[in-house]
Amino acid sequence: MKTTNTTLRILAVLAIFLNSNYLIAQTNTSPTQTVCAGSIAEPYLINPPSSGSTYQWSLTGGGTLNAGTTTDNITIDWGVTPGTYTVSVIETDMYGCQGNPVTVDVTVLPLPTATIATSQTACFGSTIPPLTAIGANVNWYSDAGLTNHVGSGNTFYSPNTTVGIYTYYVTETLNGCEGPSVSVTLEIYNSASAPSAIDEIACEGSVIPPLTATGSNLTWYSDAALTNNVGTGNSFSTSNTAVGVYTYYVTENNVNGCESVATPVTLTINATPLAPSVSNENACFGGSIPFLTATGSGSTFNWYDDISLSNLVSSTNPFNTGQTNPGIYTYYVTETLNGCQSSSFPVTLEIYTTPNTGPINHW
Repeated sequence: MKTTNTTLRILAVLAIFLNSNYLIAQTNTSPTQTVCAGSIAEPYLINPPSSGSTYQWSLTGGGTLNAGTTTDNITIDWGVTPGTYTVSVIETDMYGCQGNPVTVDVTVLPLPTATIATSQTACFGSTIPPLTAIGANVNWYSDAGLTNHVGSGNTFYSPNTTVGIYTYYVTETLNGCEGPSVSVTLEIYNSASAPSAIDEIACEGSVIPPLTATGSNLTWYSDAALTNNVGTGNSFSTSNTAVGVYTYYVTENNVNGCESVATPVTLTINATPLAPSVSNENACFGGSIPFLTATGSGSTFNWYDDISLSNLVSSTNPFNTGQTNPGIYTYYVTETLNGCQSSSFPVTLEIYTTPNTGPINHW
C-alpha cells in the first residue's frame, strides 16, 4: 500500500556488531518502528557490514522475508494484518563465531478503510458539481497508480468542463498510512438540441390553435429565464383568447436529463374588424345600374349572395352585381384585416320596373 510518509518507506537501515545487543540505524535508531500494512519490499540492511561475515535474518510473523536472508540486507513484504512483529538478525564472522541476536520491533499499522465517494453527472454548459468523499486526510488523484495528486480535502472541484467521462481516485490517510483508493467519476453529458417550433396566428373570437414543436420531452415556459413552467409535450394550448402577441419558450430534454437552449414561439391573436358600412342602391329598369360600394378599415372586401357566406360572388370594391332585370337583390359584404374576416353586412340593389303608360287619346 502507498504511504505518504517518506521516512516510513525507508523503514530501517540497521548496523549490527558482533556480540553486541543493540542496533544502530542510519535513518531510524529506534528499537521499535512502524510500517503501513501491505508495504512491499521495505529495506533492512547492516551498515557497515563486516567483511567475511554472513547473516541470518528471521521474522516472527506479519510479513514475508524476501530472498537474501544470509546477506547483509533484505527486504520484507509486510502483510495486511496489524500487529507488532520482531525482525532479528544473527551475524557469523569469518571465523565461525556467532553473535547475539539483534532485534527491532516493527508495528504494522492498519490501513484506513476505503473512503465513500460519490460520482457526479452534469450537462455541458451548466455548473459542474464538485466530487465529494467522506473521511479524514482525503487525497485525490487523476490516475489509478496514485502518482498524479490533484487535490486534497473532502471536496474536489474538477477543472473539466467539456463533454466526457473523467475518472478520479480518492484515498484516506490514517497515522501516515494511505488506504485503498476508490474510483469516482464525473460525467459531462451533451446538451439537448433545441426543438423546432411553429408560430401561430389566429383571429379574435375564432378557435385558437395550440402551439406545436418537434422534439422529445418538451417543456414550455412563459418567460425567457425558463422559471415558469406552463406545459409539457409537443402540443401546448395557451388558453389565450384576447387580442395580442404572446411569446412562449420551448426546450427539449435528452435521455440524460440535459435541457436544451430555448426556442421562442409566438401566438398572435389579431382583432376581428367591424363589419363594413355600405348603402343600399336602387335603379330603374333599363337605366344605369349602380355599383355597390363598401367602406371600412379592411384591405379586402368579399361579397356573397347568401347569408351563410358560402357563395362568394366578388372580391372587388365597388361591386358590379351584373343585375339588369327588375327585382330586389340582396348581398352580404365582409371585410378582412390581418387575415381576420368581419361579420357580414346585408345590402340590397332594387331595380324598379318602368311604368307601362297607355296610348294618348284625343277627345
